[in-house]
Amino acid sequence: MESHGAAGKIHVSEEFKHAVETVHAPSLRFIPRGEMEIKGKGKMKTYFLEKVQ
Repeated sequence: MESHGAAGKIHVSEEFKHAVETVHAPSLRFIPRGEMEIKGKGKMKTYFLEKVQ
């Protein structure tokens, strides 16, 4: 995931999104990044994670 990230952004997998969104839904926002080839994992849907202010 690190190699596909962007400066100042948190890049997470769809699995992470599903694990966290039900517990912390009001305080987090997941911005879709689309599917990308992740080394050792194959194609995965990914997101940027942002804190809702």
